[in-house]
Amino acid sequence: MGENVLVKINTVQMDFKGNKDNLELITEAKLYVKNNATYVIYEESEISGMKGTTSRLKITEDCVIIKKIGRNNSELVFELGKRFKTLYRTPHGSFPMEIVTKKIEINKEKLCKDMEITIEYDLNISGLFEGKNSINIKIN
Repeated sequence: MGENVLVKINTVQMDFKGNKDNLELITEAKLYVKNNATYVIYEESEISGMKGTTSRLKITEDCVIIKKIGRNNSELVFELGKRFKTLYRTPHGSFPMEIVTKKIEINKEKLCKDMEITIEYDLNISGLFEGKNSINIKIN
């Protein structure tokens, strides 16, 4: 069930002091299309620091939802200009988190393969981190 795809995710975090972190993940995933949405499901790895977590991307025309279930649980909703508040749950505790999406571009073929998504957003995790992030997702 589902189509095998390759997912490449590049995340850049930059705090307001100018410190920058870059994380890249390349993994195999399953792609499904249901009710006008594209779903991409993959297992996190040790490299991402979330081994034991399953990630699910739900992609619509103007919104991306990233849900993580397992060792680390979270749900991030990216919709242009909207503020999203949630709890970021880790083995070390839960932290209030807020994101504001500044840019979202979803480029895809009709069959949902060869998709590229760019998201830029502000992130605040309850005094632990505040900065600007960007995510680039390529699905082939």
